[in-house]
Amino acid sequence: MLNHNSSEGMPYPDRDSCVLCDMLSMCFDGFVANSALYGRVGNTMDKHVFKKVSSLYRRLAERLLHGMGRLPEDTGTMNPEPGYIATAYLSALNAADKHVASRVMSVNWQVVKRIGKLVKKLDNLLLVNMVVDYLACIQMVLDNAHKRRKAAELS
Repeated sequence: MLNHNSSEGMPYPDRDSCVLCDMLSMCFDGFVANSALYGRVGNTMDKHVFKKVSSLYRRLAERLLHGMGRLPEDTGTMNPEPGYIATAYLSALNAADKHVASRVMSVNWQVVKRIGKLVKKLDNLLLVNMVVDYLACIQMVLDNAHKRRKAAELS
């Protein structure tokens, strides 16, 4: 077993760290994109949804960061998946006002699916359970928002 001092020079002290970094990146991008959209949408329902989703991504990112203990060194080899998510959020935010909310919602669904796949790679069961709990909350908010947006003919 590695102690803290012997892992100082290692880029990733354990197998979970790499996966956690990817999840952290996606959650941070989700937090930023949903926060930006919260300030941009006009109706109360969308404001509530994007504020809630933003808050959930922020809290999950904070918990992931806490679970990592410390950030591993940058190896210069980033997994491309978080980069795709960042690009998707930027593209969605650059859409016309008429389509921006539904496009960001679509990217939110992609993030839930991708983090759901990544969580299967984690060895730490406490982290797995915590991430799954947050994903379930985000998914419930997205499901309810989709139903309400459809009923209000916003999507």
